[in-house]
Amino acid sequence: MLKTKLALALPLALITLVGCSSSDTRYQPVDAPEVANVFELDEYWSASTGGVGDYYSELTAAFDRSHIFVAGREGEVSALDKTTGDRLWSIDLSDEPENDEKDSARLSGGVALSGSVLVVGSENGYVYALNSGDGTLLWKYFLGAEVVAKPAFSASGNKLFVLDSQGNFTCFDVASGDKLWVTGDASLPLRLRAQANPLTVGDEYVLVGTSTGKVNVLLQSNGATVNQINVGEAIGSNALERIADVSASPLILGNVLYAAAFSGGLVEYDFGTFNYLAKLGYQTSRDLGFDQDSIVLTADDGSVTCINREDNSQRWVNTQLSYRNVTAPVVFGGYAAVGDYEGYLYLMDMADGSIDYMIEADSSGIYHQGQVEDGKLYVVARDGTLMCFGFADQSKAQQALSVEQSNDALLANAAQGLTLNHPGVYNAGIYAPAAMTQEQLEARRAAIKRAVAQQEAQMAAQRRAAREAAQARAEYEAQRKAAEEERRQRLSGFGIAPGLRADMDE
Repeated sequence: MLKTKLALALPLALITLVGCSSSDTRYQPVDAPEVANVFELDEYWSASTGGVGDYYSELTAAFDRSHIFVAGREGEVSALDKTTGDRLWSIDLSDEPENDEKDSARLSGGVALSGSVLVVGSENGYVYALNSGDGTLLWKYFLGAEVVAKPAFSASGNKLFVLDSQGNFTCFDVASGDKLWVTGDASLPLRLRAQANPLTVGDEYVLVGTSTGKVNVLLQSNGATVNQINVGEAIGSNALERIADVSASPLILGNVLYAAAFSGGLVEYDFGTFNYLAKLGYQTSRDLGFDQDSIVLTADDGSVTCINREDNSQRWVNTQLSYRNVTAPVVFGGYAAVGDYEGYLYLMDMADGSIDYMIEADSSGIYHQGQVEDGKLYVVARDGTLMCFGFADQSKAQQALSVEQSNDALLANAAQGLTLNHPGVYNAGIYAPAAMTQEQLEARRAAIKRAVAQQEAQMAAQRRAAREAAQARAEYEAQRKAAEEERRQRLSGFGIAPGLRADMDE
């Protein structure tokens, strides 16, 4: 049984599952379906990458023109030849001194690549930057919290953005490893272990999903939040019901942001008009698949749904894989490819959702969304086996390459030429009326500063007056007590006790 994706902020908190007795089969995985394959896939090669075991992990591969970069949980990071799968170099980060007293390097967030820099994060709280040419360590940084999500580079590769398990979002200078800024939303007490991978837009913006059900738009320059899109809602009578994480990575196609939350709701938000276009009732904690015409998602109950992007109508839903821990989908030619916990790979027809191909790729299980590169499908198993598949039919192979190129173009042109700042929000991240100009905003800030200074001066004067009044009261009380003492002593010589007469009476 795989370890739960729920992460508890309170270490001694327990989750009690009620009503799950041995006779309750509602959430038991169905048997793998029987499929008569309509076509064939060729497996070009397979290679070992170290694996993740039974742990939750976001360790996916990274690609450049001729290499594949992979990592295993224990600490091995390798470069493979893209054509043959042969290992070109390998290093073991478990040899780093900070990992001596740990079970291993516990790599979990990555692999990310930009130019000659390769980055991977760890559950031990470290971020490692490596030279992609030979694997030498360029720098490392201790964040103090687990790194589960895949880091992201700016378009130019100058900045690196890392989200940790506590919700802190840190920006690094890639060349030096220096921390430039850190921001973040406070996490809810109970949240998913899965986290959305940050999404960069050029060299200006970076988007990140939060455990509070939002997608924050930040400036890469200073980390200021300049827009915030509500996706999930924390509604319920207990912490479990209020889980609202946006753990599916944000996706921008054209002007439209697609974001989904665990609590339900696939939101479409138009950056061209700053309006919500739709909120559809689909729940997922997994990344979205897409092509020119479609959005594909896997719900946590194992159902796979395809939605028409043009009008948000549901094209099809496949429920044959219920509770089989189905991965996020990736569009591979005319098919949506998913894997499951028993290691089966399925290809569903994008036209009607029928499973046209099924193979037991690896019995250890497929744990993560497949990746499409150069018209081929790459799938990684829990034991670390990375497999490269391609269509045997040349027409399907050509279609796969064409769809991939179209999808790459969609991503490359995402939000091109747009400002993602909400109207009235400037680089300081301060929300203001949409009609306010930059000059008016600066004047407003100056006025606020003056008002604060005046208020502080008034409070200082009030404190000074209060101290003077207290001192005056103390002096008055001392004088009063002294006068009473003098009067008492003056009267003590007269016969005021019962039965006695004073001298003055004689």
